[in-house]
Amino acid sequence: MTHAPRRVVLAALIALAGAAPIRAEDDLSSVPRVRMEQFKKDLDAGKVLVIDVRSLDTYRAGHIPGAISVPTSALAAQVARLKAAKKPIVAYCS
Repeated sequence: MTHAPRRVVLAALIALAGAAPIRAEDDLSSVPRVRMEQFKKDLDAGKVLVIDVRSLDTYRAGHIPGAISVPTSALAAQVARLKAAKKPIVAYCS
C-alpha cells in the first residue's frame, strides 16, 4: 500500500459474487468483516476487487495499488461491471 495512507478506512466489504451465499440485493444487514492481514493476502493474490469510491481527483492523488476508481456517484451505473468480476468487492474511502 505504497500510494495510500496507512490509515485507509475500509468502508465496506461487499460480497457481490462468489464469496458468500446469495442474498437479497437490498439486504446489507450483514456485511462480512476481514482482518487487515487477510485483506492484504487476498489483495496480493488477486482474490478481491478493490474499488476507491472517492472522487476521481482524490483517487489520482493516491490510492491503493490495483484499486479502480468508482466514485459513489457512479456506483449505480457500474453494478453490472462490478458483478462481472465475480470476486468479493472491497470498497474504501479515506
